[in-house]
Amino acid sequence: MLNASPLNAVPLNGLASASAEPEYIVRGQSFVWALRVLVGGVNLTAQLTGTVTVDREEGAAGIASFDLYIAPGAAVVPPDWKGRPVSIDYISTTQGATTEARRYTGQISIANWNPVNRVLTCECSDQLQQRIEGMTIASINTLVGGLWSEDLFEPVDGRSHWDYAQERLSTRPVSLDCTANGVLRVSSWYAGAPNFVFGAGTTLYQRIELQQSDLDAATNRVEIEFSYRYQRLWQLNEPYTWTHINAGGGISGFCNWRTWSTDLPSTEMIADSVSGSGQQLLGGVGGYKLPLSMANPCGDGNGWVNTFDNLWLSAQFTGARRWVQTVTESYKLVLATAAGEVEQSRIVQRAGYTLSVERDIAETWGSDPIRGGGTGSQDLSDEGRRSNALATALLMGHAQIIGAHRETTLTWEVPSSMAMGIDLSHTLEINDQGAHARGKCRRIVHQFDLGSGEAITSLSIAVMRGGGVSDPIAVPASPDTGLPPFGSSMTPLLGTQLGGRQVDPFTGFAIGPYDEERAGYAGNYDANDNMPAEIYPRRFKISSREIAAEYRDERTGTTEALYRVGIPNDLLEL
Repeated sequence: MLNASPLNAVPLNGLASASAEPEYIVRGQSFVWALRVLVGGVNLTAQLTGTVTVDREEGAAGIASFDLYIAPGAAVVPPDWKGRPVSIDYISTTQGATTEARRYTGQISIANWNPVNRVLTCECSDQLQQRIEGMTIASINTLVGGLWSEDLFEPVDGRSHWDYAQERLSTRPVSLDCTANGVLRVSSWYAGAPNFVFGAGTTLYQRIELQQSDLDAATNRVEIEFSYRYQRLWQLNEPYTWTHINAGGGISGFCNWRTWSTDLPSTEMIADSVSGSGQQLLGGVGGYKLPLSMANPCGDGNGWVNTFDNLWLSAQFTGARRWVQTVTESYKLVLATAAGEVEQSRIVQRAGYTLSVERDIAETWGSDPIRGGGTGSQDLSDEGRRSNALATALLMGHAQIIGAHRETTLTWEVPSSMAMGIDLSHTLEINDQGAHARGKCRRIVHQFDLGSGEAITSLSIAVMRGGGVSDPIAVPASPDTGLPPFGSSMTPLLGTQLGGRQVDPFTGFAIGPYDEERAGYAGNYDANDNMPAEIYPRRFKISSREIAAEYRDERTGTTEALYRVGIPNDLLEL
């Protein structure tokens, strides 16, 4: 029987029901015990000599050692023993009832031969690290759980799978080890309801010991500085409109212009003016072109000859600009126990992480031809990576604090027959020899002395102390790094200034001097008024609005958050 259930009827550390009562260890019994040791499937119990030791600790490979006497005449090749499977079973009889329990499953890691005494000393391991190393990443994820971020750790390819498993474990308050049957598992650090209770008279006299960590190791505050950087792609479109001062749209406008004809801007001039203003021409130029040759366009009997199809009487076009702005989100996150919130009692650990999202599109955003798109911005952020990295960092800090508060260890010894069903995943309670404590089992050491007949098991529990309340470990929202959208450019109608005459033929007023700064088109009348007149340069000029520094310079935002970490107050009275 094991925990009131038939042997192997429920999984080790499993319960027949959620409300199962603890097993109270009974004192004052006598036991007859024996071992069964199989090596490579062969029962070698009769060859055991000296002491058999089994040492299993949470988060570490289980080890065992035993000595085998090899009778003279039998050849011994120690390297051949390496890697042979080993199982150790403990058999106990009391009051006519016999119970057995597996104490160890593993392999011989090294066998040392003493030719004088003809004793083969076998050192064994359950190969925890090697077994994890041989697993696939997917299998490790299933077994270990937890979180992992490519932005906090090195890439998995080409790295140790054991290290990868440890990185995942660092985000959980659990340990990875093997059961006595050699099954890989993880078990929680937190104590639950006791599975086994050791009352008065059940422990060996003066075999109780309390170990504590130094104050400096009791981390109660973890400060995380996390920087998240990505690119923001901007595009600004600015529309422009120009109409010849003496012409409107359609044939009527053309006929009006024809009376006093002038130079006209070409498509190339307009395109050059856009690029000269630091923009790209988005799409083409629209508007009304100077008509090609026609027989009698104005109805006055005069034909029209024109072979140039790139001259404009009115034009509408759009200039576009693109640029990249860096956005940096800063997170200052603190996880702290109640003591960690008080400056005088803080034991601080700090961690810093940087996540940069880089996309190829940002490299050429400002130089590639602009073929579409409207005014606005696009963030090249990756919310999945941000959330996962932050959650991983927070859980690592949380597990670090929890682990630092379970370094108080209480150890006691009992006859091995009184520790038959105990595993590392169990919660144990002791109330004997002035010690009353409850905690999660962290180490089990068996010493089976075949010479003296003594079978002693050392049990160690981790006791958490701290108190306080816990906040949910939720990923903080991103800080506000947004900017107001660009308003309408309010670009006025581009003007026209014409030279080549001293008097305007339409208004009769004198034509002023050429204005270099004036936006729009500058040209000349085809026919002068027989007076010396200034000839204007033929050009088309536009300007673009100035973009404020806040839209170009690095944009930053900061989020701060405090997460309270409560520590259970496990029972500890001495």
